[in-house]
Amino acid sequence: MQSTLIKTESAHAKAQPLHPLIISTAYFFGVALLLAASALAIHFEVIRYNGNIGENSLIEYLQEGYLLITASLFAAVAVKQREQRGFALLVSAFFSIILIRELDSLFDQIQHGFWKYPAWILATVAISYALSHKETSIKPLTNYIRHKSYGLMLAGIATLFVFARIYGMGDLWQGAMQENYLRSVKNLAEEGVELLAYSLIVFAAAWYCIPELFRQNK
Repeated sequence: MQSTLIKTESAHAKAQPLHPLIISTAYFFGVALLLAASALAIHFEVIRYNGNIGENSLIEYLQEGYLLITASLFAAVAVKQREQRGFALLVSAFFSIILIRELDSLFDQIQHGFWKYPAWILATVAISYALSHKETSIKPLTNYIRHKSYGLMLAGIATLFVFARIYGMGDLWQGAMQENYLRSVKNLAEEGVELLAYSLIVFAAAWYCIPELFRQNK
């Protein structure tokens, strides 16, 4: 009897989840390492190319890479978890459209502003699917809003669409540098903030999606 009780307690101890402090520390170091890598990319860009940020810069490639990873993670969730398909497809399409917009110079080789056409098609397909499959869209979206990663995702999106846009306004940097104004400095600051936003977004996406990809359907 005592042996059985000891075995039961031992199994229960093994089944207990990690301490929240350990988990939060792991998340902190994870996002810190990602942000450090992004910051080092900016340093490398400045030292190697004197801060002239162009379409073929390392910063641009990282931004596009983070977007591709984010869109792919949610697309994978849409494939793996059928009960979340409408929601995950909608989120994947959202970030795919941002990626298409970032690649506008590539689409401009076809026709100026051509990026809008694949973006509209993708948005139409994703929204139509989500609306016609509300059972896999509304409830999963509500559950996602309650997930701990949602706050970080929200912060990343707000940084990208609000802070980076205001921070990167030419008037601000012309006023700060006066007659020494350099557009390359303004571009570096704006693209650096955007890279920060994309770093937060891709980490938040991985935080939510990776456990969902390994979760077994009931």
